[in-house]
Amino acid sequence: MINQEEDNDIETQGEQRSQQRLQMIDTLKAPIIEMGRNLGYDVVENYDLGAGPIHVCWTFKRGSESLPDIRLGFICIPEEASEFSINEAIARAMINLLDKLVLVAPSEIMTKRISNSIESMPDKSILQLRKYVTVLTPSTLVSKTGVKGARERDSQQTGEVV
Repeated sequence: MINQEEDNDIETQGEQRSQQRLQMIDTLKAPIIEMGRNLGYDVVENYDLGAGPIHVCWTFKRGSESLPDIRLGFICIPEEASEFSINEAIARAMINLLDKLVLVAPSEIMTKRISNSIESMPDKSILQLRKYVTVLTPSTLVSKTGVKGARERDSQQTGEVV
């Protein structure tokens, strides 16, 4: 009887952790989906050609029928990433025919760890992973509209926009 109660507690904890993980993924996905739609890209949630889901995929349609579409995939890493989980995400992206992969982490600290892990992978392969994979947080995706660059600021002397 006690073993059965312990098993139920373990199952309940596992389900709660799974729910929290899914909620974190949804939270990480939301700004990516919104931004992709606002920019006019075809946005697909849980894009999957059989290798496992890519949380969000933006498809860039080219102006010409003869040019291929370009797919930018986003995989959310909601918790501490292991070498295995990073490799698995990269493999999923490649098998799902993504042209570029963005790993989305909830914090800058995790972004640094994942980036360092990718940088430490052997660079003598045909594919240079540091060029295929980008790691960022949802806040770095925020559009920079309204932010003036150096050339857009008003000139102090003439008052005209440079």
